[in-house]
Amino acid sequence: MRTPVDAAAQRKDRAQPDLAAGAGGIAGAVITTYAARFASMIAYVVLLPVVLAAFGAEAYGLYMLTVAVGALFQQDLGVGGATTRFIGVAAPSNDVARMRRVAAASNVFFLAAAVILSCASGLVFALTIPRTQFSPELTGTAWILALLGVANVFILLSFAANRQILTGIGRLNDVNYLLIGLAVFRIALTVLVCWAGIGIVAVAAVDVLGILAFGIATYVLRRRRAPQLTARPRDFRWSVFRELFAMSAQLMVLGLAGVVIMQVGGILTALMLPIAYTALYAAGQRIYLLVKEVTNSLATAILPTASMREGGAAGASIGQMYLRGTSYANMLMTVVLVPVVVFMPEIMTVWLGPSGVGAAVVAQILVLSMFANNNHLLAVPILTAQGSVRGYAMLHTIWAVTGTALAVALGAISGLTGIAWGLTLPILLLEPFYIAIALRRLDLTVKDFAIRCLLLPFGTLAPLATALVMVSLLDPPPALIPVIGAVWAIAAITLYYFIALDAATRSSLRSALTRRLRGGRRTVEASL
Repeated sequence: MRTPVDAAAQRKDRAQPDLAAGAGGIAGAVITTYAARFASMIAYVVLLPVVLAAFGAEAYGLYMLTVAVGALFQQDLGVGGATTRFIGVAAPSNDVARMRRVAAASNVFFLAAAVILSCASGLVFALTIPRTQFSPELTGTAWILALLGVANVFILLSFAANRQILTGIGRLNDVNYLLIGLAVFRIALTVLVCWAGIGIVAVAAVDVLGILAFGIATYVLRRRRAPQLTARPRDFRWSVFRELFAMSAQLMVLGLAGVVIMQVGGILTALMLPIAYTALYAAGQRIYLLVKEVTNSLATAILPTASMREGGAAGASIGQMYLRGTSYANMLMTVVLVPVVVFMPEIMTVWLGPSGVGAAVVAQILVLSMFANNNHLLAVPILTAQGSVRGYAMLHTIWAVTGTALAVALGAISGLTGIAWGLTLPILLLEPFYIAIALRRLDLTVKDFAIRCLLLPFGTLAPLATALVMVSLLDPPPALIPVIGAVWAIAAITLYYFIALDAATRSSLRSALTRRLRGGRRTVEASL
């Protein structure tokens, strides 16, 4: 017989769902995260030639300048990652009071940041636009684009806490579905704007409307998924805010340096070269980001899971997560990266026309840097879960400063190619230091890392990659390149399966595939 206390407890359980729900579904989170990021990147890839053809290189270059400057200030200053980390650590024990206080501190920070950083972005626009080379008739357009860029910064930061709270409680999949919807929204409305010939300002307005709709959706979703984490003024504690900011200070330096590395190339191109070159640099960078998302998606999914492991949730050690994740990320990246680099001129020419050849060199330089850069990306969320990324923040700062200086120096000599090389060269020298920090913090050996993360992912496909390069020297027709790419992918995956993966992993893959096929067959039979 149930006692009144038991009944009350059950009612409470029904009213307050488990805040760690879905925490163990890292595989599903990785898939949806990559789908969301891939959809976002596809939006840029699809829309770039459409907008460029509709409104011209100068107008698109101005638009990309405002996007790049806005991106410098659309940063959570590390508080986003810190929010996810603290809520993720508290989720396994269902410490609602702790999570509500973290949410309150996060909300206060993001609202203040929305005001301060949107004003700062307006100041930067006021300094950069008068120094940019473009036709006088575009002056009014440039200032309107700047105002919309400021609005984007304010709206995104105002709603940012909701997204991080959802991620921290294991609801990353829900956020990813919203991001996919945002990408579809942007593609549909931007194509409509270009078809109607309304103007480049309307393209930027679509971005603002999309961010506003996404922000409102995350707020509503957070209220539905975790109503008990609705933060009120009385939940705010300065002690929690200071704790959150102490962690976020390191992430802030790391994040700001990362944004400089990613965005300064486009800004320098706009300031040092005619504005039309900004579109070419942006095109090359889009291909680089598309390849990089293979690992970034995994990193996003790992942070809440690693945080919950730090909070006592069951599962493999985070050191093994780093080794296994980096090994798989290098394999997946290599499958994508090699044919993209080899056939980059053909890809860019099909995408952008004859002008794509200039962007192809930029893309090749940036994409090749992923062979080094990819080895520390998963360490960032794992070290964040441990509570300190100080070493990475220092290395990222060195990369940002030296990369910017080299980009200015080499850009003055070699233009676009020089800017790309300037931002790439520092990581080739700094990557061993990134890896050393991760191995020391996670108690891993150099031998294990070298075998699992370098030799197996890269050495396995070295002969096949050489053969692909030889095929490219035969100058195959563009129509045959997708076929060659498909053959490469099948051969590469086959080699990885039989050589790079151990017997236990192969068995797990076969079991998962068998379950999926049986489930699909039962669904078909039930429908007949």
